[in-house]
Amino acid sequence: MILDKLRRKKKPKAPRLSRSEFLSLKPIRNPIVKWEKNEKGEIKIAIPLKKIREEAKKRKKASGRAFGLFSRLFPEPEEKKIQLDEIGSTVWELCDGKKTTKEIVDYLCEKYKLLPREVEVSLSTYLNSLVKRGLIAFIVPEDLRERLARESEEEQKS
Repeated sequence: MILDKLRRKKKPKAPRLSRSEFLSLKPIRNPIVKWEKNEKGEIKIAIPLKKIREEAKKRKKASGRAFGLFSRLFPEPEEKKIQLDEIGSTVWELCDGKKTTKEIVDYLCEKYKLLPREVEVSLSTYLNSLVKRGLIAFIVPEDLRERLARESEEEQKS
């Protein structure tokens, strides 16, 4: 068990972005994810779980473990739902792949009367959590993409 941990490849580190580079990124929603807006203006996101479940079944069959009685008695939901609050809903709608994070920061500062630095920190954390869940991705400007590719190559060489 300990040897297995030592043999695993290290997960590549996420590249460090400067403040201006982060502000130049364009967040875009995952097209697979369904979402709807309710009468209050809040957004409910529905993440389809079918593919995730099928992959888990394949892995368990390959490892020789069958699904237990519990999973047969209680069927898994078809999708996972997430309810966003007012600000989260606003950010979600602004993640259209056209607006940069700087434009989103400016919009939030104006609408909610917040300080730019305060919004940048909160927005960065929020967008990163959406990325980790696979709900959004970033469109990276060409010049930044080239720099990140060079750094990735250098890291693989070392």
